[in-house]
Amino acid sequence: MERLYVYNSALSVIGLSLGFPAVRSLIAGDHSIPVLLMTIGGGGMIVSAGYQSLRTDPDEFEISAAALFTLVGAACLTLLGTVLSAVPGI
Repeated sequence: MERLYVYNSALSVIGLSLGFPAVRSLIAGDHSIPVLLMTIGGGGMIVSAGYQSLRTDPDEFEISAAALFTLVGAACLTLLGTVLSAVPGI
């Protein structure tokens, strides 16, 4: 599997984990500055990861295995935190 796509997928998951709760808060009527910044940041991460996937040659992309493993772990933790905060009663 190409490391570029794993890297950008992990960034997209982190962006989604930041942006999804913020968008839910915006829909609920909370228009505070932190919520707006989380929405912009999460959306920016998703867009930039998609752009990088389309514009970067996978053969030229280099990242160490430790950095990639750390990023994938962070993506899993942010996704778990988002799911746990979205499920009522937990």
